[in-house]
Amino acid sequence: MSYETALWPLQQAVFQRLSSDPVLSGMITGVFDSVEEDQAYPYVVIGEPNQVPFDTKNTFGEEISIVIHVWSNYAGKKEAYNILSACLKALSYKLDIQDFELLKVEKRGMTVFDDINPDIKHGVLRMRYTIKN
Repeated sequence: MSYETALWPLQQAVFQRLSSDPVLSGMITGVFDSVEEDQAYPYVVIGEPNQVPFDTKNTFGEEISIVIHVWSNYAGKKEAYNILSACLKALSYKLDIQDFELLKVEKRGMTVFDDINPDIKHGVLRMRYTIKN
């Protein structure tokens, strides 16, 4: 058995889940890895992953934390809260990750704050996935 990372397969599974969720799709203009400068609000960005090993005596695995960013120009935080809630609901049940086994899903926290531009609200959802190779 060799070490392989699930970073890309996990991102693909997260993107697929978020972009195909009918509730979330009705709330946003899209789910992105990279955003064009003129993208209409609100939208979701799959952000920074963080990987740490999760190995046992006879298996290789990893814990991957992923940050989901929500961007909204709604006057107040309500829209960002609702979008974060939809993202959490979509990501809280088991994902199919090609060539890997998902062992555990955890919500690590959520927050919404004013961006440097006070007209923009920035929501952040942190999820952690324990994955076996």
